[in-house]
Amino acid sequence: MTYKHILVHLDSGPQVETRLDAAIALAKNNGAFLRGLFAQPDRSATSIIARRSSDHLEQAAARSEELFRDKLQASGLQGQWHGLTHGEHNHVIRETIIWSRFADLTVLGQFDRSAGDGVAPEELNEQVVLNSGRPVLVLPFAGSVPTIGKRVAVAWNAEREAARALADAMPFLQAASEVTVITVLTQAAASGGAEPQRIGLLDHLALHGVKAEQTHFTVSDIGAMDALLARSADSGADLLVMGAHGHYGFPFLHRGGGTRHVLRTCPVPLLLSH
Repeated sequence: MTYKHILVHLDSGPQVETRLDAAIALAKNNGAFLRGLFAQPDRSATSIIARRSSDHLEQAAARSEELFRDKLQASGLQGQWHGLTHGEHNHVIRETIIWSRFADLTVLGQFDRSAGDGVAPEELNEQVVLNSGRPVLVLPFAGSVPTIGKRVAVAWNAEREAARALADAMPFLQAASEVTVITVLTQAAASGGAEPQRIGLLDHLALHGVKAEQTHFTVSDIGAMDALLARSADSGADLLVMGAHGHYGFPFLHRGGGTRHVLRTCPVPLLLSH
């Protein structure tokens, strides 16, 4: 199993070249077709009302196309660049969702509040994850991404979203040198002798040629997501896999709160499915 069609979102943000380089590396590893989608809000109110690109957006799109074509040619990959016709906020989100539905994997960038103009809307990542029906890889806005998927951490709670993410991440898991499945338990569940949802999971992964280890830990407050991120970092993971809007540790929390927190703060590449 491999990703044969990879979509990478492009904008004018400071991390776009890092994101494109990572997508090219993934496409090479999977023998994939790479599609670049330029989509960002337009800062010109006049063009938004007229539903057309401003001169500023057209210039940004031209730079994006040149960057994509140069890197694609140098990589030897097959691919195609596409730019949206205008930058109205909802149009950017809606069209990115639609394009993602026709890809095996979509590569997006973590929102950076300090980046200013030229980046995608903050809610883009969550909306694509929830509405595309496809796995989404979100790359952190800070630092470089030298490897993705050599050491994988999987957040597991045996719910639908986690099972979906596990299946969608299988190309990464099968190529990884180390896979760690992490389960977060509440203090109440742990004291009650709750089984940390491990039945059959490692056997299932083994049938796919994935040798994994499993660990669980207990948290006593609502910091389950921070604890999960810390444990992933401690394992040296360069990819965290989790189901979006699933309950990890505390089912009484707002269902999407944990996912939004991880989207904002995850320091390593994050693969999400819903």
